[in-house]
Amino acid sequence: GPGDIPAEDFADHVRKNERDSNAGFADEYQQLSLVGHSQSQMVASASENNAKNRYRNVLPYDWSRVPLKPIHEEPGSDYINASFMPGLWSPQEFIATQGPLPQTVGDFWRLVWEQQSHTLVMLTNCMEAGRVKCEHYWPLDSQPCTHGHLRVTLVGEEVMENWTVRELLLLQVEEQKTLSVRQFHYQAWPDHGVPSSPDTLLAFWRMLRQWLDQTMEGGPPIVHSSAGVGRTGTLIALDVLLRQLQSEGLLGPFSFVRKMRESRPLMVQTEAQYVFLHQCILRFLQQSAQA
Repeated sequence: GPGDIPAEDFADHVRKNERDSNAGFADEYQQLSLVGHSQSQMVASASENNAKNRYRNVLPYDWSRVPLKPIHEEPGSDYINASFMPGLWSPQEFIATQGPLPQTVGDFWRLVWEQQSHTLVMLTNCMEAGRVKCEHYWPLDSQPCTHGHLRVTLVGEEVMENWTVRELLLLQVEEQKTLSVRQFHYQAWPDHGVPSSPDTLLAFWRMLRQWLDQTMEGGPPIVHSSAGVGRTGTLIALDVLLRQLQSEGLLGPFSFVRKMRESRPLMVQTEAQYVFLHQCILRFLQQSAQA
């Protein structure tokens, strides 16, 4: 696959790959399909953890999974279907995870609390095309939800056309400590598909990145979709690549997607998402040129 591409050559690279019905992209995407597969997934496939995985083909690798603090006498209590993901500066810049199941909502909030993460990014709807894609894991109204020792309160929400931003407060009841969490919920991205245009996703990314840049304390942002690989992988890649562009003037989509796939299977799950990632970057470059 290609290495890092200078910003000024990126449009040509995309045009070349689009020829003959995206033949170049298909070729690159095919090369990515073999990455990472031989790595062990022992913990994820242990029998006590079966019911905690939404999809059988999406299991975190042992080396990059995010462990929970074990609960005394409970086998498998340190497991959640979540993986540390590389970013621009650190090998654990993000956490990619599946949308919680009814039986893993408590584990999900333990993950948020233990990582002290102030940011949740949700890229799926709870229901899509009549199928449940994610459990509704936050309170519907001012009535808090309690999961074990954690109480979750919805403090406020701002509903926009394509996304909603929610302010949540997490209370550790025993320790009487709190954690404020902001959830960025993008609602206009169909499963396995791509948003209607790069513009809405870029606008969402700008708002998210501004928040991340001013929220330096705490743990990694937690990004999830339904499986935590397709839409999740595309958004993480977009964020890292646009920052790579701003800091180095270079873009390496192929090499970064390959790097993500070494940490979690199937990141950027479809060829259409891989192409869309390039289209978003191209649109960003056009917008920057016009500015």
